[in-house]
Amino acid sequence: MPLQRVQFILCIIILTLLPKCYAPPVSQDNNIYTSKLAVVSILRTILLGYMTHIATIRHVAGITIATTPTRLFFALAYPSSGIGTAVGSIHSAFYGDEILGITQYMSILKEYEKEDNVSDANKKESHHQDQVKTISQDSLILTKVYTLDSEEEKYDATKKTLSEKRRIKVVRLRDRLVKDAKTEDIDIDIKKGNNAPYLAAFLHVMGPEKARKIKHCILNDSITIGFNDTNRPGNNGYDCDTEEITITGPGLGCDKQRRVYPSDIRYMTTNMIDQLEGAYNVDDTSYIEIFVTIGQLFFTTVECMDIDGDRWAKVIIIIYTTMSVLQSVSLLALHKQTMAFSIKVDEVEEKSCAEDSKISTETDHRLPSETEDFRNHGAEIVVGLSNILGIIIFLLIGIWADYSIHSTTEWLVISWILSPVILSIAVKLVEILFHCTFDGSNSLVYAISSIPIVCLIAATIIGYLPK
Repeated sequence: MPLQRVQFILCIIILTLLPKCYAPPVSQDNNIYTSKLAVVSILRTILLGYMTHIATIRHVAGITIATTPTRLFFALAYPSSGIGTAVGSIHSAFYGDEILGITQYMSILKEYEKEDNVSDANKKESHHQDQVKTISQDSLILTKVYTLDSEEEKYDATKKTLSEKRRIKVVRLRDRLVKDAKTEDIDIDIKKGNNAPYLAAFLHVMGPEKARKIKHCILNDSITIGFNDTNRPGNNGYDCDTEEITITGPGLGCDKQRRVYPSDIRYMTTNMIDQLEGAYNVDDTSYIEIFVTIGQLFFTTVECMDIDGDRWAKVIIIIYTTMSVLQSVSLLALHKQTMAFSIKVDEVEEKSCAEDSKISTETDHRLPSETEDFRNHGAEIVVGLSNILGIIIFLLIGIWADYSIHSTTEWLVISWILSPVILSIAVKLVEILFHCTFDGSNSLVYAISSIPIVCLIAATIIGYLPK
């Protein structure tokens, strides 16, 4: 009996502590969840579907016509405009040796690598056998030779720096390349001013990992040439003040910087090519861009799996995600750089390190981009065709959204996809009629570019409004 009384008291205490509900029952079907609100869906789509694409845009460290804010603005207004940049970077990564003008030497360098591997294996085997042998009667002579070699190495170490030793090695390899190329009847250009053999030898001596990063820095237009007003050459390239861009390298102390195209690198003097030694240090990773792209892919997949909503509004998300994937692939193929690398202009006549050098240097060596534009026209064709093909693919995505709907969202999305073509035609007509030239920073271009952004926002709002 006492036990039952205690249980009864505990039940009363528990009942008094429980909160009481006086509200009438409400139907769950009439509740409005925050996640289902149109405003939340629109903002989530703009932030996670559209704005995240900006984070994947390639950062250009060198001198460019368009500033970074301009490039980000056009990436948001015209995502298809990034097709040419991404495909151009991938093209440069795969055809980098051809752009640099060193393709004809790569097969010879591969043969040298095989020979070096065999020679290293033989040296290791010979060294192992020498250790097994006992000391012979000539030990005294060997000791003297060893002493002389050690003294010579110590003298070389104090007299010559590491850069000078590498330069001698590069010069000898260059001469060997030219000699073997002539022997094998390989078509090479050894005219005055073309130091492609030296560039190929320099990259080979730097090693595969450093050479790959140096190539990426060159092919990504992250190389500039520093010069002062006193030795300023002709102004045919793109010049800017050193304070305007973030740079490092030997040309950092110069007043001016000039853009140098990748195909112009081989026309620099050998002293200038030697300065590329530290260019591998500006190589940068793309982990953030890849992480953002993976998140954008997940968001797009979830949105497209939802059967509710306007499919034409989801086409916009698919286009931005496709461009983010393409940009991330291009960053993996051709790395970006943390900053530009500047080379100091060389106006002094070069002197060969080796007396038997087969290639003489010239005093009247021109600065790259000073008299001639050596840009790869094949790459420009690839970029142009890629932009056209990208717009066609974006229009084909509309088949999934159904072209037979003829809704307001459909016409807005189609107008947004075709806006780069309309912009190009409008700019060309203005240039022809008024005899002027426009670049990415012109106010008229910004005014015209605001139209597709209006179409983009309007299509998003109408597409996510409850029907």
